Amino acid sequence: MAKDYQAITWCSAVEDDFRSLLDIAIREDVESIGDLTSLSLIPEKAVGRAAVVARGEGVIAGMPTVQIICEAISPDLRWAPLVDDAAHVIQKQKIGILSGPARAMMQAERLILNFVARLSGIATTTNQYVQLIADTKSKVYDTRKTTPGWRLLEKYATCCGGAQNHRAGLYDAILIKDNHLALAAGRAGLGALEYDPALAVRKVRQFLAEQDELGPRPPVHCHGNLIATCKMRTSLLAAVAEVTGSAVLSQIIAKTPCHELEIAHKENQQVPRKPADNFPAKDVIVEVEVDTFQQFEEVLSADPDIIMLDNMSCDLMRRAVELRNQRKPEIELEASGGITLNTIHDVAMTGVERISVGALTHSFQIFDLGLDWLET
Repeated sequence: MAKDYQAITWCSAVEDDFRSLLDIAIREDVESIGDLTSLSLIPEKAVGRAAVVARGEGVIAGMPTVQIICEAISPDLRWAPLVDDAAHVIQKQKIGILSGPARAMMQAERLILNFVARLSGIATTTNQYVQLIADTKSKVYDTRKTTPGWRLLEKYATCCGGAQNHRAGLYDAILIKDNHLALAAGRAGLGALEYDPALAVRKVRQFLAEQDELGPRPPVHCHGNLIATCKMRTSLLAAVAEVTGSAVLSQIIAKTPCHELEIAHKENQQVPRKPADNFPAKDVIVEVEVDTFQQFEEVLSADPDIIMLDNMSCDLMRRAVELRNQRKPEIELEASGGITLNTIHDVAMTGVERISVGALTHSFQIFDLGLDWLET
């Protein structure tokens, strides 16, 4: 594969998102009052020891969250993990031991189970898809069909399950979809833009090339937490660049300091930017969606990096692969649209390199975990 989206590892940005969710989760449980049941039944000095146990077979994800939960609940809680993320576990297998004040353990129980079970459910579902095409050259990709606020965590979980990450957001790649092209029909009061997929690819290539020659750009107007988001996403890119050693990603990381962005945003000024700081044209992935074979034939000549074959039959996808192999073997093909466990192998056998599956993060089954008390 020539170009690909960056894998999301456990890093500071993923942890930041988790901590934000954890704050909400703790408030949901105890508000400013506390755990009334434990306060009324469990002596303050009582201590305990318990195992988090798998109730079925699957793939674990979210283990780093447990230590953070413990620290947030009580400095005296102790967590001893017995497996790492991406580990395959069997029914009744212990994944970690929790110990400390019994009241704190009871407060942490549901938090631990909720986060780890959800992420492990995504990892387990993902792995089912991955294993079904392990004998092919295709790879499974996730999508942006994620739970708001959970995207980085859920995409991290799909990686634990063996999938590849698709783009993390609208900011890190270009994906021309049918609704972009639908504007050509005069929708949204814009008149006839007359974009077809091939013309749209050429248009975005021109846009990316022009970015290298631009000076200052207008600030992006967002509601609320623009600066926090800037810092978090920059830390995500920086962390992934460090882990992967990606020179390409290091070049993409915005060089404008966050404090300069903050000042510009407050004063409604332009943000200083050197040429090519944010959009090196050669590095940004350009992907385009087509849903007819005619569109596919036409867009091949525009040289996108990836062509998404949306809701095409396996016969049409095989024809597309054959034509791509003849004319533009460097372009990769991605199958998308309603792909299930029952159909993914047939799709992979068409020869496409990528298969994106929204079900990984919107139709997964929660992994069953429990907390079982042990003798102290």
